[in-house]
Parts: sequence; C-alpha cells; structure tokens
Amino acid sequence: MIAEDRPTSRPRKWRFLIGGVVIVLVIVYLIISSTQGTAVYALTISELKASVPSIYGRGVRVGGTVDGHSIVWDPREMTLSFTLVDGEETLPVTYKGARPDMFRDGAQAVVEGKYERSGIFEATRLLLKCPSKYEAAATMTATN
Repeated sequence: MIAEDRPTSRPRKWRFLIGGVVIVLVIVYLIISSTQGTAVYALTISELKASVPSIYGRGVRVGGTVDGHSIVWDPREMTLSFTLVDGEETLPVTYKGARPDMFRDGAQAVVEGKYERSGIFEATRLLLKCPSKYEAAATMTATN
C-alpha cells in the first residue's frame, strides 16, 4: 500500500502548487489593475495645458491660487466655480460638493479631477493648503 500512496501524492502536490500559483497571479493582477485606475498625476497649470490633448479625461492633480473675483457659489446645487491662477496661466474649475470654510481670494488650492475638452477642469476633490499665518497664530495662542 505504501507504493500505491506515492504515485497519488505527487499529482496532489502538483495540483496544490498550480492552485497556489493561480491564486498569487490573480492577487497580483487585482493589485495592478486597481492602482492603475487610481493613479493621479500632479501637474502645474502650464504642464496641464502643454499635455493637451493626451491629458483629456485622465485623473490629474493641479495646484494654484484662487482668483477671488471668479468665485461663483450655488448653494442649492452645491456647485462651486472658480479660476486657479499660476503666474500667467489660468484654469477654470468646477467643483460639486461642500464649499470649504477657508475658500477665499488668494487661497492656495489643489484640485483633483479631469480636464475636459471644453477647457474646464472638473474637480472631484478640492483641497486647501493651510496658510502660514494660521500656523503662526496657533503657535502664539499655545504659548500664551
């Protein structure tokens, strides 16, 4: 009986090994496919415009200064339209969501989303950089 067990144990080992390799390959594929879909490129406004038309519809992160004269807030639709400025370059942006408290003229903003053929950046995320004057004020308050 021992001689009969050996031939059947080898096919079991191969099945186990092949099954393990298949599982590892599936996991690697899932990791790669999920990270490619969420990759976001960080660009300046100039770099974004220089990448046209290949950048249309791709996930991008762009930073700049908010032009206060361009801010249009619609509280019913929760839509925020504004222009980002970076030197001479400007970028019209639309964002659907809550308006951040610190969103105002001169605020440093970073937007994530897609640049559309219409020339408007449709943001899915709006992040504001904390100005250094708030950091200095918080430090003075903490020390007093």
